[in-house]
Amino acid sequence: MNLLIVDDEYYTVESISNKIRTLRPDFFEIFCAYNLTQALEAFSAHPIDLMICDIEMPGGSGLELLDQIRQAHYETVCIFLTAYAKFEYISRAMKLSSSDYLLKPLDDHALLEALDKACAQCEKQQTDHVNTLHANYWKESELPLAEQFFLDLLNGSISSDPSEVMDEIRYRRLNVELIHQPFCPLLIQTGQTNSFSPTDNRTLYEFALKNIAREYFFEPGELPLTIRALDGFYLLLLPASTHSRDAVIGRCRQALTDFVTHFPFSINFFVDQKVCLPEDLRKAFLSMKAFAGKNVTYENHVFDLAAETEAPVQTPFQPIPSDRWSDLLTSGRTEQLQIEVFAFLNQTKSSGTATREFLTGFYYQFLQLLFRQMDHPGSEDEAFRRQITVASPEQTFSSFGALREWISNSLLLFTQSRQAAASQDTAVATVKAYIESHLSDELDRDTLAAMVYLNADYLSHLFKKDTGSSLINYIIDRRIARSKELLAKGEMSIRDIAITCGFQNISYFSRQFKKSTGMTPRQFRN
Repeated sequence: MNLLIVDDEYYTVESISNKIRTLRPDFFEIFCAYNLTQALEAFSAHPIDLMICDIEMPGGSGLELLDQIRQAHYETVCIFLTAYAKFEYISRAMKLSSSDYLLKPLDDHALLEALDKACAQCEKQQTDHVNTLHANYWKESELPLAEQFFLDLLNGSISSDPSEVMDEIRYRRLNVELIHQPFCPLLIQTGQTNSFSPTDNRTLYEFALKNIAREYFFEPGELPLTIRALDGFYLLLLPASTHSRDAVIGRCRQALTDFVTHFPFSINFFVDQKVCLPEDLRKAFLSMKAFAGKNVTYENHVFDLAAETEAPVQTPFQPIPSDRWSDLLTSGRTEQLQIEVFAFLNQTKSSGTATREFLTGFYYQFLQLLFRQMDHPGSEDEAFRRQITVASPEQTFSSFGALREWISNSLLLFTQSRQAAASQDTAVATVKAYIESHLSDELDRDTLAAMVYLNADYLSHLFKKDTGSSLINYIIDRRIARSKELLAKGEMSIRDIAITCGFQNISYFSRQFKKSTGMTPRQFRN
């Protein structure tokens, strides 16, 4: 605890300081000031818990000092000193919340009593401050703490036994009325966004959805319990006292118009068959989740589980017209293929008998159809394979919408892959032709790559794939081949042939020629 002694008389300050150090050595630090200005500097530099201050001082009284520190919101406990027992001083000191009022000269016993009283007041203020912080914490944390409680209840971390639920509520310092609160559970399921898009802000959209759901479905003053139970699933616990099932269903249908269409994914609403108490929530949640898992047909839909029947029996799976679709792929008619694939899916969807198993089978058949179109297992084909299988298959066949989106993006990637392959073949052919007509020029990778707008390493990679050698080795091989033709004719000197074929150094030409043919240029000519 820090103490500040303020008095314009130096020896008075020293006397009080020495007495306190002797009688109460438990003070952490004692500071001294001899006027109002020095005292304010001490407050700005150190935390001051307790102040002993003379009332009458030149340059500003102790009452003025206390008034200023109160305006600055310091809660320092103050003991006033004075040689005059004037009632107006006592009155003002009490209004400014001082702890005590002592007359000079100080009596040791009176000083100790005043210090004990002031220290007790300091400790009480600190305790009250901590309690206030805790109270604010629980108030501010009520919603996340309650949502965590219900999340633990839903995933089975807390038993559904009513007595254990009550014990857990008390342990977490939640409102015990929660155990008696009947809820109308509303499950919100979000569909899949475009998993191929590099600007996928799903997390941001889901954060917005949670906040909108709280504002949209709960009444003012209600605890807006919105639990993210699983990826893509939000459970709203609407108090049954203010939310009937019919009203919740109507509100969900209105939401389809009010905000659902603004999200880049589909949103389905599931309203449980009946209201339930906290101990019944896990069972209700699992039932709604199971029903949601069976749905692959409807998107942006409201399900009233009290009116829903069991899912229809699955119809026999129709194999896809592989030959027809394969021909369309081979001929590059991907737009027509997409039209026919979507028509195939829409026909099944409209029958109302589709299941997740149907979408699963369709996904793998179509994936095999794409893979069979790979001409050879080159690196570009491998990149295409990785791209179209990057998304979780379970997400892809979770609904007709997600499957159509995957098909659309896969066909786009397929077209881009084929175009890139054709472009690469053209680039290699262009560079080959340039090399052939400029063998006598200085040829380097960067210049040749810039001609076809490719990275030099990548161009060399393409040459390796096409010719079996790197770009530099390909250039050397073509120069050697040309020099052999000229040597065979016997019309030019070996030096001129070396220069004509791009070898500025005849010794380097001889080494490369012998490395390639096993003989020197002269031996080859002879």
